[in-house]
Amino acid sequence: MIIREAKISDVLSIAKVNVDTWRSAYRGILSNEYLNNLSYEQREQAMKNIINNSKKDEISIFVAEESTNGIVGFSTCGRERSNDEIYHGELYAIYIIKEYQNKGIGRVLFNHVQERLSTQKLQPMLIWVLEDNKPACNFYEIRGGSRIKERYINIENEILKEVAYGFI
Repeated sequence: MIIREAKISDVLSIAKVNVDTWRSAYRGILSNEYLNNLSYEQREQAMKNIINNSKKDEISIFVAEESTNGIVGFSTCGRERSNDEIYHGELYAIYIIKEYQNKGIGRVLFNHVQERLSTQKLQPMLIWVLEDNKPACNFYEIRGGSRIKERYINIENEILKEVAYGFI
């Protein structure tokens, strides 16, 4: 398994991981209709924009690449987005396709994010997670995260609770 910085040529693979992971991780949390309508093309364009603007926006994107199946996971991080007074860095996302979960890839991506944010002087960090995504909540708790706040978000007219985990 290789962990490396994402390149523009990775956008379709990252989009596929993103959509497929949403469909598996959020089944039962978000509506089937919403999940089924997620589009590789829309995520590909969004990831292309993120990668193209990553230097300017100070966003880092790492991919987990397996020799046989290519990109099987990714993470994104950068400056905390709500100007929190304590937390300066934010882990925006870690997504790993279902077949590669629970194999240590998330831990390695998480460690890369922490190292990058540390070198950018963006510590401490936080991450927002849907509260109903119990596997993700457990992952961050095992890594030493503490629940520090919560908020409600609207996804397709569904009000969902997100919790923030802080890492000092």
